[in-house]
Amino acid sequence: MSNRKKVFISYSWDNEEHQNWVLKLANDLISKYGVDVILDQFDLNAGKELTYFMENAISEADKVLVILTPNYKQRAEKREKGVGYETSIISQDILSSSLSKIKFIPILRIGTQVTSAPSHLVSKLYHNMVDDTKYYSKLLELAKLIYDKNLIEKPDLGAIPNFDDIKIIDPLLDIINEFTSESSLNNKLDRIVDSYQGANILAKEKDLIISVVQQKGEFYTENTQLEIKTHYDNRESIKINCMGYSAIINFNGIATNTAKYAILLVRYFRGYISFSNSPMYFPGEEPKQISSIEYKFDIDKSENVIWKSKSENFTSEKLINEVYATIITDLKNAKSKNFR
Repeated sequence: MSNRKKVFISYSWDNEEHQNWVLKLANDLISKYGVDVILDQFDLNAGKELTYFMENAISEADKVLVILTPNYKQRAEKREKGVGYETSIISQDILSSSLSKIKFIPILRIGTQVTSAPSHLVSKLYHNMVDDTKYYSKLLELAKLIYDKNLIEKPDLGAIPNFDDIKIIDPLLDIINEFTSESSLNNKLDRIVDSYQGANILAKEKDLIISVVQQKGEFYTENTQLEIKTHYDNRESIKINCMGYSAIINFNGIATNTAKYAILLVRYFRGYISFSNSPMYFPGEEPKQISSIEYKFDIDKSENVIWKSKSENFTSEKLINEVYATIITDLKNAKSKNFR
């Protein structure tokens, strides 16, 4: 018996950009996660009956992805066009189904839950896909939801306690033990970071970052129309150029006996970064810095390397994904302004 899931995507035809985003979502679910997608752009050809298509698609689907935008909310609540008819079927299905049946997955694409969710979906938790820089991580989470996989794994059940035990009765014991255990672990991790062992971990992670930056640059160049070049100066920085948008990753505070002061500084530029040690630019062609972010080296409770910014923690690979996503998003936003 096949475990493959079938989904129907319900959305409003807001504009061409939105239609293309929905089409990309469908293509990625099909090719990357083996989801059988029913989409009007694939399946609704001239001459087919619209109402039959919608009824059949919602009935056949294991899940229905509802792409929320302000325009979708308006059409759904006013029962306008195809969205209005789908809404009648969906709202009736929600009312008639058991509370445990999780068939409908609202996906917030534009706006907020208040501005974009129609009344019959406003109480449901939604999957946020507003930020395109996080598209692929959110796509993976969506695939897990479609296949009924937990985003966070639930721990195994512990033993049934003896409630006559004084250790169970006194709640402060748990607080004290948890605090002292956390404190001991934190001190251990601090000692690792501020030691030769920490410096050795950092050196290996630096090599990993350089390797991943170069491999991803080659991968994107070979598999897309982007031209990406990378350059490592064998000292403290690696540079990335991508069609007029660039980044420099600097390794600061590197020492042989500690990783306590290690900082990874990422700076983003509009313009090409010279790979020369003594760069010279023609007047007016100097790269302009767009932004910069500092990441502090650390290790987590499992002694895995993390890089800490002011707002988020990253593994090295996730951090490199973020660097490339930022460069490509800057490039896309600049170039697409002139698209037809």
